[in-house]
Amino acid sequence: MNTGISFGQRFIQLSMYCKGNNVKNLSSYQAVFFDVGGVLLKPNPSVGHIYAQYARPFGYEGNAEDLDIEFRRQWDAMGGIESLGAQSGQSAERQFWRQLVKNVFDPHGGLNNFDRYFATVFDAFKKKECWTIFEDVIQSNILPDLKSAGVTLGVISNWDSRLPATLQNMGLAQYFDFILPSAVIGSAKPDGKIFQEALRLAKVDSDDACHIGDEIRTDVEGARNAGIDSILIDRKDRFSEGYDRKVKSFMDLTV
Repeated sequence: MNTGISFGQRFIQLSMYCKGNNVKNLSSYQAVFFDVGGVLLKPNPSVGHIYAQYARPFGYEGNAEDLDIEFRRQWDAMGGIESLGAQSGQSAERQFWRQLVKNVFDPHGGLNNFDRYFATVFDAFKKKECWTIFEDVIQSNILPDLKSAGVTLGVISNWDSRLPATLQNMGLAQYFDFILPSAVIGSAKPDGKIFQEALRLAKVDSDDACHIGDEIRTDVEGARNAGIDSILIDRKDRFSEGYDRKVKSFMDLTV
């Protein structure tokens, strides 16, 4: 794909966003691991809009923005999917999501036949129409380019068992040699177990791997503690420190 940006320009852009001068092309690694939410995919148009869309037949008359605010509040209060810790399996993850979704709607009067609603919206998040691939993921051609270069690609994500189906429906699963959702592994980033499992499946040493994510604590520190290089993708320039290497777009990375 011709992006109109030369190799030299892309290398200079990457250098601007990285700490230090030791910048490596991704193809110099034997394995590259990716986070998903906020890195490859984002909800379309938002979690609150999807919740509201499916909740109309169940009596919800409020706006999507209120649900977005409440979702973020409840996610933080419950500790996100990381709160499952070493728990794994569909029963544990469904229980987590059922409680979270119920907490989102309870301040707004609840819903009629909540269990039926939950089953519907839970399955909806596997569908293509509920997600968008970040534009720079497509424009950079990063996944097919790395695949063509012979790099082992894996997913390390704090997610549940729906992740493989979601990536399949988005047309991205074909690029990955393995997909590790935390709720299936029983280990959520920054815990080291999920990183070690990725290294085992990739059959590489930690020095030969790199992890790309969008959070300091879970992605950067998690990878660092496992001895894996990390790249922070920070599209909105949220972080000014705490990372070893940062880019604002996949267009800033060279393969």
